[in-house]
Amino acid sequence: MFEKLKADYLQSLVLKNYSPLSVRQMGQSLRIFLFWAKAHGIETPADVETATFENYKAYLSTGYVSRKGGQLAVGTIITRLFNVQNWFDWMKRKGVIYANPTAAVQLPKTVKRLPHGVLRPDEIRLVMAQPNIRTLLGYRDRTMMEVLYATGLRAAELMALKVADMDLKRKVLRVRHGKGGKDRFAPLSTPCCRFLDRYLSEIRPELLKDLRPYGNNWAAKTGTGGDFVFVSIYGGPFSSTWLGEIMRRYLLKAGITRPVSPVHGFRHSVATHLLENGMDVRYVQVLLGHENINSTQIYTHVERATLQRRLKECHPRELMRNQVKPYVEERIKTDAVAA
Repeated sequence: MFEKLKADYLQSLVLKNYSPLSVRQMGQSLRIFLFWAKAHGIETPADVETATFENYKAYLSTGYVSRKGGQLAVGTIITRLFNVQNWFDWMKRKGVIYANPTAAVQLPKTVKRLPHGVLRPDEIRLVMAQPNIRTLLGYRDRTMMEVLYATGLRAAELMALKVADMDLKRKVLRVRHGKGGKDRFAPLSTPCCRFLDRYLSEIRPELLKDLRPYGNNWAAKTGTGGDFVFVSIYGGPFSSTWLGEIMRRYLLKAGITRPVSPVHGFRHSVATHLLENGMDVRYVQVLLGHENINSTQIYTHVERATLQRRLKECHPRELMRNQVKPYVEERIKTDAVAA
């Protein structure tokens, strides 16, 4: 029964135009819950009580071991629980259950952390200099970097770009089915448009010819790129996981060994750099596609390091720091008389 309800629910999300990534993440959350439920003899929605879901919450917090062998992050736990709650809410609306037993369970509280792995502008330039733009793949990779840094796209959003979404004359691209299934427009920088123009007219047509007629299941990949903007050497689309691996190699090649998210690092960096250079946080919110401005406000905290540095460079007293000396001897004498 559970499996049929899961399949129907995921299909309803597809019909509501949810992005494939959102549907896949929802399916993963439900699959993990159902695996736990089956191990505890829970076979129907009627078997689930509030205490049952509390036990599942405890399992995710202390008993679940991730693929990397560690505990789940709080944000991941919240997502897993929230997705199951939405599923049970859907079952209530469909009349499968009379009440949602999971609704009363409070989600863990999040601790907002500063985004890590923000690259400096000079580091961005260094990473962008790594691809060999005299080669087809190098030019493609450099173009992807230009798009990431110009727009702050997520990995899945970049991979989902279609040729029809690009408007180089107006210097803008359209993001379809972004996070939350919402569309938005993102402006493109002039250098980014120049790279995209040549990539779309010269490089991409060559990649679509399938330059590597061998490898793992290459025949099935050949020419499957369709109208995706960025395609592989097989002429087909490639996953956001492979995109992350490509970018990670360029980061290491640039000598950046500290923890930096290969793709999301560009997103963190462009948001930080725009705020540092005076852009209003509301504009950055629109650029990144944040529904809530609180998601964007976290980048204003990153500015504090820049503020402190600028203070040392500009404040009159800081500029005189080497000239101003405390009268130590006089203070000691005064203290002695007072004693």
